[in-house]
Amino acid sequence: MKIVFLKDVSAKDKKGDIREVADGYARNFLLPKGLALPATPAAIKAAETQTEQRAQRQAREQEELNELARRLEGRELRFKARAGAKGRLHGAVTSADIAAELSRHMDYNVDKKRVELDEPLHHLGSYEVAISLSKGSEAKITVVIEEETEND
Repeated sequence: MKIVFLKDVSAKDKKGDIREVADGYARNFLLPKGLALPATPAAIKAAETQTEQRAQRQAREQEELNELARRLEGRELRFKARAGAKGRLHGAVTSADIAAELSRHMDYNVDKKRVELDEPLHHLGSYEVAISLSKGSEAKITVVIEEETEND
């Protein structure tokens, strides 16, 4: 039986896909649970329209992320922190700190999971950090950690 999936069912069967499945699988599982519809011409046309709209939306979102990556590229963030002997910080600068600072400066909320830090930064200095916005969009920024003085 040929059906149109209304929801994602498995890794292979995504919303909007048109597939040939076993009659029993369609009649006993997919149709009663509202996961699929029989592949009528109207259902096929609706699925194709949804797929096309989803592709356009994803392309638009990817372009926005690429633009954001271009704006982020080469940006420098400065952090002031108390430091002890040999420039070791009292605490650390984490990916959450970097994401919060980026979000404050940009009109986009950067998730801390997008900041690629192997471990928190514990020393004064300058570090290059990658920000991965999506699969194809990555920006490199510079994080500078300076010692906090009494006047700050």
